[in-house]
Amino acid sequence: MAIRTILLHASADTGFTDRLAFAVALAKQAGAAIRTVYTLYPTGVPRVGRALSIYVNELVNEAKGKEPTLKAQYEQALAAGGVTGTWEVIEGDVTSALRDAVSFSDLTVVSETPYGTVDDQLAATLPEHLALACNGPVAVVPTGKPVPARIGKVLVAWKPSREAGHAVRFALPLLATADQVEVVTIAEGGNTVEASGAQLTAYLKTHGVNARHVHVGDGAATVALGREIDRFGADLVVMGAYSRSRFAEMILGGVTASLLANPPVPLFIAH
Repeated sequence: MAIRTILLHASADTGFTDRLAFAVALAKQAGAAIRTVYTLYPTGVPRVGRALSIYVNELVNEAKGKEPTLKAQYEQALAAGGVTGTWEVIEGDVTSALRDAVSFSDLTVVSETPYGTVDDQLAATLPEHLALACNGPVAVVPTGKPVPARIGKVLVAWKPSREAGHAVRFALPLLATADQVEVVTIAEGGNTVEASGAQLTAYLKTHGVNARHVHVGDGAATVALGREIDRFGADLVVMGAYSRSRFAEMILGGVTASLLANPPVPLFIAH
């Protein structure tokens, strides 16, 4: 399946410019259109109590005032990139609205947004929520780091799990158009992971993917993976999003949480 519709989250946080650039570059590479959802209601804030309700209403009014500027920036970026797209405004809960829209999109683009402005703080939990709640893949774009003009090198962080398998299958259209794909496995006390990495590499080659397998010896997984991302010069990392608990969506596996907190490059993740 090709990537034909990219869902982009639009808001006034500082990550918008970077994720917009990523979405446009990816749409151009994949021949996709961008469906942009501008959200007025702040992420993760319940409308409870009169005082909080008044505060939320003020934030919504501020978001309405910022929309024309952001929409103009969006339209200019699309025109410069030669891609098409739509812009729609949603007042409801952000995570729910985007989760519903994912069902009719091939990839959702959000940001790793550091705590800074009020808009940043309100949007900061969105990547974790969506990664575990959506039935499709999510691209998490770093804020304030170079955005790749093209996805040429893709690193697949692999272990034989349902989550990693979902991420790879969703990413197949990107893997097939990449110049180089590196499947990375990290030793975890046995040969099972390494053998599975070799099998995945062979499977990807049947899809025309220029893939090779690299197995990293025992060590801290996050450190080893970060080192390999730098060495390979990855433009994108494909990985599964693992949760440690079903009753707490926000409790993520160690490597997932670490990379989401400070992604070195855009992450393509699926649960």
